[in-house]
Amino acid sequence: MMASTTAEKGYIKTASHNYVSRKASVKGPQNVELKGKSVLRDGVVARGDLNRIQMGRYVTVGEGTSLTPCDVPMVIRGHDVIGKSCEIQAASIGSYVKIGDFVKIGKRCFIKDCCIIEEGTILGDDTVVPPFSRVKGRPGLVVEELPPSAAMDLQDVALALYQSFVDEQSDR
Repeated sequence: MMASTTAEKGYIKTASHNYVSRKASVKGPQNVELKGKSVLRDGVVARGDLNRIQMGRYVTVGEGTSLTPCDVPMVIRGHDVIGKSCEIQAASIGSYVKIGDFVKIGKRCFIKDCCIIEEGTILGDDTVVPPFSRVKGRPGLVVEELPPSAAMDLQDVALALYQSFVDEQSDR
């Protein structure tokens, strides 16, 4: 995760167009891989010192969220939006996933592609969330099956969020 240029207003922009807040904490940066066009907001803690963290393209991690891999590497595929003040210990988060604010995801969880995890949801350790699911509650339960079109909708959300962030940075 080498920085090539610096954006004004507190973000470091990498050669692959990742934006990492100067107020984010990336521990063990040699074990944190951002594939490109991702955003780590203020207060994000990425614990690469515990295990490897791999993030695909167009991943946005909200303010105050912690990414804490446990005994297995953490893989966040791509086109994902993770809300603010979340505690993420998942082994895998698939593509086209939207995680609301204040969500807790336990150790070694697998969230498959095209899922929505609602605000305030808690997923216990080793939970597997099937694809095309909306999950809600404490403990998190599948409350709805999403239609096949959800993949495109969630991709659009991730792309729009990244583009609006870039536009905001260029306006400064």
